[in-house]
Amino acid sequence: MGDEFTTPREIAELNIEHFSRLLRTPLDDPTRKTVERLLADEKAKLADLQDPKPTGTEGSSERLRR
Repeated sequence: MGDEFTTPREIAELNIEHFSRLLRTPLDDPTRKTVERLLADEKAKLADLQDPKPTGTEGSSERLRR
């Protein structure tokens, strides 16, 4: 989807802008629900990219050694 110069964060931001614009237009109910879900997914993706959650395995061996 992106090229070597487009980061996943930039793609998520562009998708958020696109879906937000779509929601300001007349849409039928099923399409609106789909776009709302896609927008929520992209916002969650962007939040994860900005503040990655630990996987639970990183640092576990360090904790065991203490």
